[in-house]
This record gives sequence, C-alpha cells and structure tokens, in this order.
Amino acid sequence: MHRLTLLVALLCPGVASAATCTLPATLDQRQFTNLSDPLYAPDNPNAGRMVQVSFAGSQYMLDILGTDLRIGGSYRYQRLAPHIGEIQMTENHPAGPARYTLLLTCLSDRQGRFIYTQHDGPIAPRQRQNSGRWTLQP
Repeated sequence: MHRLTLLVALLCPGVASAATCTLPATLDQRQFTNLSDPLYAPDNPNAGRMVQVSFAGSQYMLDILGTDLRIGGSYRYQRLAPHIGEIQMTENHPAGPARYTLLLTCLSDRQGRFIYTQHDGPIAPRQRQNSGRWTLQP
C-alpha cells in the first residue's frame, strides 16, 4: 500500500499533498463517467473514449458511450486512503476476458483522475496503461 501511495504522490503531487476530498467508502449503487485522455498512442487505443460504469454489489456494467457496446464484469473496490482508491476489475469482453485496475485519486468529492492498468486482455496491446478523469454521478 505504501508503494501505491508513493506512486500517486509522484504522479499527482498536487492531489497527494493537498487532498481535502474523500472517495466513497463503497461503489455499490454508484455510477461513474470516465473520460480517457485524448492523446492517441499505439498503447492507448481507447484514447478520448468516454464510458459510464454502473456498480451493483460485486458486479459492474460498462457502457461505451457513442456505441451500442455494453460490457459486464466483477470488481473489488478498496479505499486505500481518504483520497486514494483502487478498483480491481475482471471484464467479460466479447473478444475475451480482460483484467485491469483503476487507481483513483480525487480532486473533489465528485471528480478526480484515474490511472488505468490493463494486466491482460483481448485488445492489443494486452498489457497497457492510460489515464483520464472520472466523475461520480449524483
């Protein structure tokens, strides 16, 4: 956990040093809208993509906005500090299963930044990382 906190402090120093926000204790019955950073790179095929993620129990449903694609899966959420959280996700992608982690930091109680790390998945490259912004819906 200390390495993760250090990683956030290095990547987002303003968030780590001045965080007065708090991530939710649970994601059950919550909904996020996430926007991936828009710069395209071969290791970021979803650049600029906006998704809506709805959580219920230990399951989630991801809607890729602007498409008809809906993908479900399971997740485990852990708040590591008041302003740092981690979501471990296993996705039932139509092309094959994917495993990834979202590291969350907050800028306010309703918005923040994420780092997406795919550990394995059907879309090349199988292992990749990108970042973006999240917004917690009311």
